[in-house]
Amino acid sequence: METKVKQVEVLPLIKYYMEALGLAQVFDKYVPNRNGMEIDPCQVLCLMVMNIMVSAKPLYRVEDWLEDYLDGVRQRRFEAAKYNDDRLGRNLDLLFEANRASLLAELSAQAIGVHGLETATMHNDSTSITFIGAYEEEDPKAVNIAHGHNKDHRPDCKQLVFGLNITEDGHVPLSYQLYDGNQADVRTHIPNWQGLRELLGREDFIYVAEVSGALRRTSTPLPSRVVSSSRWSRATFAR
Repeated sequence: METKVKQVEVLPLIKYYMEALGLAQVFDKYVPNRNGMEIDPCQVLCLMVMNIMVSAKPLYRVEDWLEDYLDGVRQRRFEAAKYNDDRLGRNLDLLFEANRASLLAELSAQAIGVHGLETATMHNDSTSITFIGAYEEEDPKAVNIAHGHNKDHRPDCKQLVFGLNITEDGHVPLSYQLYDGNQADVRTHIPNWQGLRELLGREDFIYVAEVSGALRRTSTPLPSRVVSSSRWSRATFAR
């Protein structure tokens, strides 16, 4: 009898939660297989999510990581070789062209329903993503890599700004926004709060964020009071 050994680790647990959220179905809705690809984009994208969660690798190393899971430990690579960096890159391009905002909103709604998340308090924060090197041919549809307030303490480097909203209940990410590298946080809070209102279908939630004094001096007033506490401000935004 032939015995084949494959690694399992935490993948069954990750797969369980991905299935509960209907992640493959959401990917298939927004990134459908329109060109008769051998492997559906939703399957490729789900595999990349699993890789990020288990052992994030560069695209060219994903098939090495996958070999022991698909083909078996110390077996010749066959199935894993189908997930080469060219295929992964093509599927990421398809995801980039998709309506990612609606995709994430639908997935967030699924998470709220499946896990019964409480949305009375939302937290927002941003960080900078530092880039090193020349980026002379940026996609005109993409955000701009630019100099800004670099939170990695690298003012010599260009960057992007990444903002994230999470629930206080469970700390589950619900929405994000990518900004130009020179975007100041002070100009993001009002539009972000308005986006959360639409996503959650309510306006009586508490919005917790780092709010600088500049926000109070801006020409766009806060919808309501801001109660400062140390470097953090707890803002209850209401109509």
